[in-house]
Amino acid sequence: MTDTPPRDDQAHTDLRTLTTAYVNAVQARLREIPDPIAREYAARLVQEELLPDVVKQTKPVRAEAVSILKEGRTLKEVGSLTGLSIARVDQLLKGK
Repeated sequence: MTDTPPRDDQAHTDLRTLTTAYVNAVQARLREIPDPIAREYAARLVQEELLPDVVKQTKPVRAEAVSILKEGRTLKEVGSLTGLSIARVDQLLKGK
């Protein structure tokens, strides 16, 4: 029996499908903006504000998963399980 949690390939596939559909919808909406200045501004909004917000909003989910993995394990063991460096595991546990 291994200590490595199984990958949830279906969840990964579903998330990729949802993300692709979302990005395609955003691109289509951007292309509908007739004024090139407004279109550029809207594209910048997506790149500089909206996507970074998504990263910020998903950090707690990632940190929680790492925290659960940490229970009864060393940082090195968690790093081995996740493929992350010890320093990155530590950062995630600290909410960074």
